[in-house]
Amino acid sequence: MTGVERRYMVYGIGNGLVDKQVKITDSELEDLRLSKGFMELAEQAEQARILGYLGNRASELHAGGSAANTIVGIAQMGGTVAYTCSLATDELGRHYADDFARLGIRLTGQPKPQMHTGLCLVLVTPDGERTMKTYLGASTQLTPDDIDEEVIAQSHWVYLEGYLLAGESTRAASFHALELARKHGTKIAYSFSDGFLVANFGEPLKHIVTAYADLVFANELEAAAYTGRRDPQASLEAIVRDCHNACVTCSENGSYIHYNGATRYVPAFAVQPVDLTGAGDMYAAGVLFGLSRQAAPERAAQLGACAASYVVSQMGARLSGNLLETVRDILGTSA
Repeated sequence: MTGVERRYMVYGIGNGLVDKQVKITDSELEDLRLSKGFMELAEQAEQARILGYLGNRASELHAGGSAANTIVGIAQMGGTVAYTCSLATDELGRHYADDFARLGIRLTGQPKPQMHTGLCLVLVTPDGERTMKTYLGASTQLTPDDIDEEVIAQSHWVYLEGYLLAGESTRAASFHALELARKHGTKIAYSFSDGFLVANFGEPLKHIVTAYADLVFANELEAAAYTGRRDPQASLEAIVRDCHNACVTCSENGSYIHYNGATRYVPAFAVQPVDLTGAGDMYAAGVLFGLSRQAAPERAAQLGACAASYVVSQMGARLSGNLLETVRDILGTSA
């Protein structure tokens, strides 16, 4: 496939989950015996118990998943993107595919007709913290056969989420994609996704960071879990010994980006948080979009920080409309 046009800015690979966001009080979380601020896997019966408790209160439904949120953000910034995940042929799967089609995102992957599409129930307390109960469903069936080699060859970046390490099949799909990206000279961006993944899948994660990744994303807790260092700058310095480029985010305390040998600190945009869902995903979207447009790394991180500030100011990980004006304001028309 030599000489193939790089038509896609980023090709994302991750879980295919429909996100259902619902507002809840702290006392209700206690009634449901849920651990505030954690993402926990659930069977359908457990989700049904929680949904029954919540009743018919208002909610938002969007095609999601961590890497998917990043790909949506890049599309809203004007980037041409593609995404692979594993969906069922049920109503939620059709909702997911239709949602991505409206956004102009090329969706690849083989449907799993005998499964149910995954659902992530996001419970948001008044302080903006999110507690997630996730039924992975068909997303656990992502296999190497779902990875589109042609799309990898046509992409500038491949972006993978760490959540895929949690399953044998999805982990195999990840490494297959990484090998194909290396084969075709496609740059690799990797998200740590969650501290529990760093703690429980440290060996394959370290292998990806050291052997494949061109850029890694971690929040300060994930970075600390990876490096054993509490200070985010110290964590960043340790990470870049394994991977030349990295971003460490620190919520309202800003972020650090180390790219092409230089480290820059980028302040966060001051906002009143409503829901923290998708903040890191949107930050990654801004960074990848900016770097793809040859913007200075600190400008790319500013775009990511701005997009993250928008998403935490509202319910849910999906912004309405587009981010073209924000891109122009931060990167400039010549970026």
